[in-house]
Amino acid sequence: MPDILALEAVTLIAPEGRAVFRDLDWTLARGARFHAKGGAGGGCTALLRLCAGIAEPDRGRVVLDGTPLEPGVPHPFLQRGHLGWVPSDGGLAVNLSLLQNVVLPLRFAQNLGRLEAERTAMGWLEQAGLDRRADQRPAVPGDRESWVASLARAAAKGSRLWLVDRPAGGLDTASIQAAERILGQAALDPEVTILLVGGVWMSSLGQELTIGNGRVFSGREP
Repeated sequence: MPDILALEAVTLIAPEGRAVFRDLDWTLARGARFHAKGGAGGGCTALLRLCAGIAEPDRGRVVLDGTPLEPGVPHPFLQRGHLGWVPSDGGLAVNLSLLQNVVLPLRFAQNLGRLEAERTAMGWLEQAGLDRRADQRPAVPGDRESWVASLARAAAKGSRLWLVDRPAGGLDTASIQAAERILGQAALDPEVTILLVGGVWMSSLGQELTIGNGRVFSGREP
């Protein structure tokens, strides 16, 4: 089975001129599950952004599902809504309700009818413990509620690749339990790939990935 992601000789330079990665070759196998760790500025979020096509490498290329990511060129994997991108602030539209945020990709990427999309979205918001707030807008942009709702959105659209950053505001017990439910259900599909930054509470999900000093490797830093 081909890798779902490949970074080929990727160099990424931070705005201040520091090399986050230099000539990095790294692959992510389809169906792999990793919880990544690294220090501040070590490249965890940068790696997620490269994999999601949000950050562009200064050199090299990122290949997603067999097709290179190219600036300004629609990518079939992304167009089909197969990427579950969960940034640290949740990435929700603050002018939409939680329900509308989850419904939106179902309507336009999955082409579901309104009623089916709303029914699916409500089911996942219930798993997230947010069904009673479904008609309300995100309380505070970037809070844990937005992050958990973003997990529900990724699950609702049947994401095949999950790229999940650590939440900006930390997690309470209820949020951890909701995340465990959602990610645990996603992991039941052996072809779903999950790369989670932080999340020691999900250490049972898969292998440890260490990111730092311009390198990415399984296990602890040698």
